[in-house]
Amino acid sequence: MPRDAGDDDPTPARGVDRHSRSAEPEDGFDEVEPNFLVRRALVVGGIVLAIAVVAVVVGQIIGGDDSSSGSTAEAAEWDAIVVLDEDEIRLLDPGSGDELDAYEASADLLDAQSLVAGNVLVTMTDSGVIVQTDLSDDSQRRGRSGPDETLVISPDNPSIAIAGNDLGGDVTIIDTRDRSVVSVADAAGLDDPLIFTGDVLVNPSGTHVAVPVPTAFQSVVIDLAEGTAQARSGRVIALDDDRLVTEQPAGSESELEFYDLSGERLGSADIPAPQATLLRDDGRILAVSETGVVSTVDADGSVDDVATLTDPDERAVEITGGARAADGDRLIAVGSRNTYVLDPDGEQLAVVRGGPPARLNGAAQCVVVSPPSSSTAPTTAIDLATGATLAEIEGGFPTGDSYDGCTVAFQGTDPQLLSEGELVDVDADSIVAVAPDGSGYVVLDGRDSEYVELGDDPLEIADGPSVIHFARRG
Repeated sequence: MPRDAGDDDPTPARGVDRHSRSAEPEDGFDEVEPNFLVRRALVVGGIVLAIAVVAVVVGQIIGGDDSSSGSTAEAAEWDAIVVLDEDEIRLLDPGSGDELDAYEASADLLDAQSLVAGNVLVTMTDSGVIVQTDLSDDSQRRGRSGPDETLVISPDNPSIAIAGNDLGGDVTIIDTRDRSVVSVADAAGLDDPLIFTGDVLVNPSGTHVAVPVPTAFQSVVIDLAEGTAQARSGRVIALDDDRLVTEQPAGSESELEFYDLSGERLGSADIPAPQATLLRDDGRILAVSETGVVSTVDADGSVDDVATLTDPDERAVEITGGARAADGDRLIAVGSRNTYVLDPDGEQLAVVRGGPPARLNGAAQCVVVSPPSSSTAPTTAIDLATGATLAEIEGGFPTGDSYDGCTVAFQGTDPQLLSEGELVDVDADSIVAVAPDGSGYVVLDGRDSEYVELGDDPLEIADGPSVIHFARRG
């Protein structure tokens, strides 16, 4: 598709009556660009601003294929370093640093949020203009979100990006496989919904998205392939390629409703309000209550208590949330004091003081648990397969990791890299990102951004303000 064809906007500008979005873009298509550099630096590379004037923000590859999220290994594949400056996209060979290709940008890329899903660069301006650029041929598709929104990748599916306001509102679903851009409010016919991006669930194959709408006491389930939306009573708490589960709270209890993806109701069960859940391969829910009671729940109404979480200091357990990891083979239960790692049978594999990242990659095979700011406990890296501690880092905080979460950059007095279970000192100002497969990392050294393949010398990739991603060109 020629570049001009990129002006075909699969999602027309939205009306001003509901979302306060301009119906017509200014100056044709190019609009006032955002200044997300500081916000993005605080999240990904805040340490950089404290070390040097130049800010380098690095995003990791976010896998992607035509039908599913694929294995962790597939999602971590990459073969090009993407360097974004103010008006150009450059693709570099990671071995030599040679330029593979260069494309002219249609917006100031230093003032736009961006991420890479497979071979698609997604950028979003402060005014809500979304551009998806195919890095293999520079073809583009354009769409719309709301103004002043945050762009993130789905932790459930590496081909889906999500845009939404941190304080809630409409949410935009960006499918990089067909470059579609879908407003949940438009798809479901909702007026001024209050939706949070952290609540959006995507199934592994990327066919369905479930979006809880708290103010409507329901959830919207969108079939991306068919372009249809259905409402479900309650909040969707689990979704896979065969079924979904909703929760309807009633005081300290909740009713869980089981459905297949066509909407047929399979059954229900009443349990203590769950704080962390995992939908197992057998269709049963593994649920953890506020007090740490672990149960399995079936659509036929059966509930079996299988374990109770324990605090190493023998304090009362208080679970406040949870996340799935290891491609659905582990449940991370987050408490007021500790983080717990459970297998699908409910066995407690590990308990560590502190909390995991706010948005944990669902494919993560390792997790970093950071202590409270008031604690002197170390930051701990955990192997999710066994629950074993990989490393304890005194006075350091994570600044980037590989797609599986097992190669991690830390910044303390000096930068360190956790690789293959060992901490290695790094001679640079800071590590600002780790390659998706853990084979290398990007450092900031003075004004220069350098890519370092493990065991090799640094390779300069930029000498000024840049945004750097890893991508798969094929």
